[in-house]
Amino acid sequence: MKFLPSKLRLPKKVLILLAGVVVLTGASGAVAALVGRDAILGPRPERISGVACTTVLTLRQEHDGQRWIRHYIRAKAEEGDVRVKTALRVAGALSNKEQADLYQVVLLDEAGPAQRADMRGRAIGAEVLFSRDPGKVPGMNGPFQASYVEGTAAANGEFYGERKALSLDEIKTIVTAMEERADCIDLPPEGEETTVGAEGGKTAGKRAAAPAEAGSHEVAVNAH
Repeated sequence: MKFLPSKLRLPKKVLILLAGVVVLTGASGAVAALVGRDAILGPRPERISGVACTTVLTLRQEHDGQRWIRHYIRAKAEEGDVRVKTALRVAGALSNKEQADLYQVVLLDEAGPAQRADMRGRAIGAEVLFSRDPGKVPGMNGPFQASYVEGTAAANGEFYGERKALSLDEIKTIVTAMEERADCIDLPPEGEETTVGAEGGKTAGKRAAAPAEAGSHEVAVNAH
C-alpha cells in the first residue's frame, strides 16, 4: 500500500522543514555524537566545578601566631583536572566559612586510607593551598598553589601518575569559571575535628595532627 504517489515532489521549503524536525527529534542523538555534547549543551558541571565530596577530617593548627586549617576530603573523580577543581571549589567554600591565614585541602580517593597517618604521598590525588595574604606564609609565593596526579587511582586508592602543578593563571581561570561553590557534605557522625598548638601540645578532638609528611605542599610551607 502506498501512501504517496511515487512521483510526488514536495516543495523545497517543505523538505527543509521536515529535515529540521528530524534533526530536532529522532536525529538529535546522532547530531550530538557527531558535533560533540559540550558544543551543544555545554560542558558537564563536573568539568567546571568538580564533583561531590565528603569531608574526612579537619585540622586547625596555631603556627607562629597564624591559624592554619587542613581539610581532608574524599571524592570519586577519575580525571585529575576534575579532582583539582573539586579541591579548589572546597578551598573557596572553606575560606568563606572560616577565617585563617592558610587553607590546605587534600583530596583522597573514595578507596583511599581511613587513618590520618596514611593520608600522604600516593594517597593524595589533588592538593590546594590558599592564603589571602601569602606574603605572611612561609613558602607561599602566590595566593594559590594547586596540583593533581594524572590518571585514575589504583584499587587501594593510591595514585601513581605524574603530578602536575597548575600555574596561577590556570587556577584563576578555573575559579572564575566556577558556577557552583558548594562545600563537601558534613563530617562523619564521629566528627574528627582537631585543634593543635604550635608545638603539638594539647589536642581537642578525636585525633591529633600527625607530623608533616614528605611529598606534599605541607612540607614546603612548614620547612621554613
